[in-house]
Amino acid sequence: MKLTSTVIMAAFNGSKYIYDQLDSIANQKLKPTKVIIRDDCSTDDTETIVKNFIFEHDLQNSWDFQVNPERKGWRDNFMDMVDQTNTDIVFFADQDDIWNKNKISESMKCFSENDDMEVLVSDYNFLPADQKILPKDTIDEVGDGDVGQVIPDLHNLIIRRDGCSMAFKKSIIGPLEEVYAGIRSDSNGLDQAHDQATWLAGLMRESLYHVNQPLMVHRAHLDSTWQTVRKNNRSLFVGLPEEGPNYIVFLKSIQNFLLHSYSYSRFSKQAQQKLEKVIAEEIDLLANPV
Repeated sequence: MKLTSTVIMAAFNGSKYIYDQLDSIANQKLKPTKVIIRDDCSTDDTETIVKNFIFEHDLQNSWDFQVNPERKGWRDNFMDMVDQTNTDIVFFADQDDIWNKNKISESMKCFSENDDMEVLVSDYNFLPADQKILPKDTIDEVGDGDVGQVIPDLHNLIIRRDGCSMAFKKSIIGPLEEVYAGIRSDSNGLDQAHDQATWLAGLMRESLYHVNQPLMVHRAHLDSTWQTVRKNNRSLFVGLPEEGPNYIVFLKSIQNFLLHSYSYSRFSKQAQQKLEKVIAEEIDLLANPV
């Protein structure tokens, strides 16, 4: 059976780069079934650019663009779009990246070949290639070939690939929403985000996988939404995430979620036990340093 797909993009003041991203999605080797874009009350030409692109490329039947009646913020903007999807697979898309032509086709191939896969992250190249803004983290994983299963361990509790590289099955939507509501902050002490919640849900269900090839170009620039967040919260970003002042709070919130808050039928008992053990050991180590 052919899998269907939806791309969801949160837009805000993206006029500088958004055309290139729209073009890369429209020119995929395997076209998405649907594209949903929600502009969060931009004050630049984002709305005009997107509307013109859809009209000029005759995409009105499959691309759904709307401007939010009031600002939601990028986190809730993405989560609200998740609820509007009804296809087999959903892709997160940032407004300022560029997708390789095979991003959708290669991702859909991975899902079709592995029934246990619910969340898939890919690698990406950076633009500019020598950027120093965004990290490229390692992932603990097992498996042969290009696709590995991400291990539920301490290192992988922090998201190791940005949401822009992420695709997921509709079966993970309930669990990711539960994580989003139940674990309210990330390792930096910021509000929970759509991609961290999706990553954690896949990790807890042992259904998170990583394809070891770049499927997109991740643009690194100081005007991005995430860099703006970092500039506005400089005190929270001290060294690695594991070294920050809110890391232990993050671990305790996951620990509490695992012990009390979630629907046991939705998550892997084996993963739960692994994570409970390593989190308890790390909290004890942080509270009682040698």
